[in-house]
Amino acid sequence: MTNITLKKVITFAKYLAIILLSIDMIVLAIPKLLQMQFRMPHYRAFVPLAELPKPELMMSFFGRSYAYNIFIGLTELAIGILIIFKRTRLIGLLISLGVCLNIFIINIEFDLMFEVVRHITMTLSLTLLLLIEYRKDLYRFFIELGGKLNGEVIKAKSGVWQKLRIGYVILFPITYFIFSFVVISMFDYNLIGSYEIKSTEIKNETIAFKKGRLGSTPMLFFEKNDRVKLSVNDSLHHGSYKIDGEHLLMNFWSTTNHPFEYIDAQIEDYTFITGTLNDSIPLQMGIERLPVEKDYLNGMYID
Repeated sequence: MTNITLKKVITFAKYLAIILLSIDMIVLAIPKLLQMQFRMPHYRAFVPLAELPKPELMMSFFGRSYAYNIFIGLTELAIGILIIFKRTRLIGLLISLGVCLNIFIINIEFDLMFEVVRHITMTLSLTLLLLIEYRKDLYRFFIELGGKLNGEVIKAKSGVWQKLRIGYVILFPITYFIFSFVVISMFDYNLIGSYEIKSTEIKNETIAFKKGRLGSTPMLFFEKNDRVKLSVNDSLHHGSYKIDGEHLLMNFWSTTNHPFEYIDAQIEDYTFITGTLNDSIPLQMGIERLPVEKDYLNGMYID
């Protein structure tokens, strides 16, 4: 392989690494701006702190602050844009190094080894590989010159490649933002959430449920993955649900103190469920969505 060919291969690999790193950072940034990344099932928010697995403990901590998500999301978005242009690439890579090292340690310490192997190791490696080109300049600037400015100004070049880069940093983030927003719109977040069971009638007789395994009162949880959890009488019942307009169907497959198999009902204003239990038993249930003060997850995506 001639020196010219080798140089072309290295140049191609370099710009491929730049594009991959930029895409990765933008794809990480947009979900944070839309509160999509640090999410956990609603019912897990009521598990005692000592019983939470490390990954969910981390997600609940970071997901609780939207301002923090905005800050990290904008930082990653800035990295994805800055590294595309030669004049701002170094500052973007230095910021990326700090962000990636931080995420790398967090993922290891909170047992997110899948993320370490699948994602952040590659992102951190790309950042380090791209920084190798600047190793002499960094040493000279930070060590020999003590941080003093001394060098030629890099002038911006015009042309097709420059226009393509500008188009990319404008169109790709906007396109991915729209895609992420469409994903959010696919779910009924007026239903998804944590509810307190206020009243229950079975066979027209009032049933006084006691608190379940989760929460301080009888609870009902509708999750984004079509899972439903019923927490009553020191038990936690697992199931799935489907909703079509006001028609709500819940199927349970894990019950202990009560023979819940399925509930076929109408739900009105997300507060009153009326229908049948196990095909023939009349059921009425009043539920109340918890305020944000009691479950911060209920405040996400709701107008």
